Amino acid sequence: MSRTEFIKSLGAKCKNWAWSWSFIDDVNKKIIFGAWEDLRSEDGTRVLILSDDWQENENGDAKLGYIQAREHLNKVMFEGYQLYTFSQKRKKQSDEKKAAKIDSFEEDVKLKYLVRENKGWYATEQEDYAYSPEEEEGYYEGDKKEKWSIYYERNPKARMECLTYHGYNCKVCDFNFETTYGLLGRDYIQVHHVNPIATIKKKYKVDPIKELIPVCANCHAMLHVGKVVLTEKELKKIINRQKREY
Repeated sequence: MSRTEFIKSLGAKCKNWAWSWSFIDDVNKKIIFGAWEDLRSEDGTRVLILSDDWQENENGDAKLGYIQAREHLNKVMFEGYQLYTFSQKRKKQSDEKKAAKIDSFEEDVKLKYLVRENKGWYATEQEDYAYSPEEEEGYYEGDKKEKWSIYYERNPKARMECLTYHGYNCKVCDFNFETTYGLLGRDYIQVHHVNPIATIKKKYKVDPIKELIPVCANCHAMLHVGKVVLTEKELKKIINRQKREY
C-alpha cells in the first residue's frame, strides 16, 4: 500500500498528495503527520514532525507543504483536533532544503501530544507530555525548550459536548466571537477547566457539563492569574465591582 492509499484508508485528506506532509480528518477531528523516526530527540521521547528549517526550498521559495502543516498544527492547538502520527524513515540526502523522500513507513497511526522545542515541532507520548494551564494559547520558555499546548488537545469530544450544552458565549462576560468578528469568529471560544489539570496531576474522567465552561481569551487569562485559580462567580464579581467604580 502506498502512503497516499494508507492516508485515504484512514479517511483523511490534504490539499495536494504530491507535496503534502500532513493530513486532516475533519469528521473525527484528527491531524495526521508522518513522524521522522531518524530525527528523534536525544533522549528518544520526542519525534520530529515539522522543522522551521523546512519553510523554504533550495531556491528560497516557500514550501506549500510547510504552510499546510502549520495550518494543521493550529487545528491541534486552537480548534480541538487531536494529533496522530505514523512512523516513517527518510532517504539520506546532502541538502536539507530539498524535499525529503520517504524510504519506508508503518501502516499504523497512534495518538500523540504536541511539543515545541527549539526550532522543531515534536510528537510525544502522554507520559512524557507536560501540561500547565499557564501555557494556554502561548508558550512556556525554559532554558532550552518551549512547549506548546492547549486544553482541547486533551479531549476534543469533551470540548464539543461542553459547547453543545453551554454554547459559544463566555460564561463570565458573555462575549461572543462571532458577534464581534463575524464568520472569522464563528464557533471559536476557549474552554476552561473548573478543576485545573495541574492541580489534579493525573488522568481523570471529566464531566463536560459540570467541569468545563466556555470562556473568552481575556477571562480565561484572568481566571488563571495568581496562585489560586478563580471561579466563574469570583471573576464576575470583580468585573461588576469595576463597572460600579468606573
